[in-house]
Amino acid sequence: MIGLYVTVVIAYATGGDGGGADHRQPRANGALVYLDINAVSGEDFSLQTRASVYAGADLLDTNGDLREDLTVEVTPAASASSLTFARGTQLSSQPVTLYADGDIRDWPFDTYRAPSLTVRVFAGSGDTRTAVPTEVAVTDSMSSWAVDTTDTDEGPGEALDVHVSRTGATIAFGLAMCVVLAILPICTLFVSIQTLRRRKQFLPPIVTWFAVMLFAVLPIRNLFPGSPPIGSWVDYTVVLWVVMGLALSLVFYVTAWWRQGP
Repeated sequence: MIGLYVTVVIAYATGGDGGGADHRQPRANGALVYLDINAVSGEDFSLQTRASVYAGADLLDTNGDLREDLTVEVTPAASASSLTFARGTQLSSQPVTLYADGDIRDWPFDTYRAPSLTVRVFAGSGDTRTAVPTEVAVTDSMSSWAVDTTDTDEGPGEALDVHVSRTGATIAFGLAMCVVLAILPICTLFVSIQTLRRRKQFLPPIVTWFAVMLFAVLPIRNLFPGSPPIGSWVDYTVVLWVVMGLALSLVFYVTAWWRQGP
């Protein structure tokens, strides 16, 4: 247990490097789009992001307002795929929901991938709009997830593959909680079996201890990072064993009480 605890602490301490400051600037005639991933929704197969757009000097007037309409298209997206900023206004960040392929039932080893994510920026409106050279930067504001991106297009970062996975510290913490759960029925089975074999004296208060342990399973499970839904593999391989083991311990102890009673 001590070794497991040390492993989790070390993984947490070394898991995040924080990254350095980003000093990128858009081209004079182009745009820089930041997609900041701030949440992962495995049940909805989506990544919650916030798009921040920075336009080059040629697209802005002396007041910093847009010279003409600017449209940002993000595909494929689970929400509205285009963001429009009107001429004469300033750019702002807006939420964008991306579709991501993954399976939360694989917790804590679940990963999510948004393939061929394309971001394009157009200046103007209607048939007169023209494509603007675009650079895309994907960042994340999540402490428990790691985000990797790969360029899939010859252009300047317009098309990307985004891969999101849990950090090593998060996985280690989740597995540690599974180990804690698994130890509960081992302890109760040992006590109940020794009592049933008359190697230990029957103590009535221990029945209450078994009941408390049984009711502690759900609160401990709810501490799992990411809140995996009921029916995940961990329920079949860990939680089910824990509940059955604790219930069996209670049965053994009641049987010992029946045998040793007057």
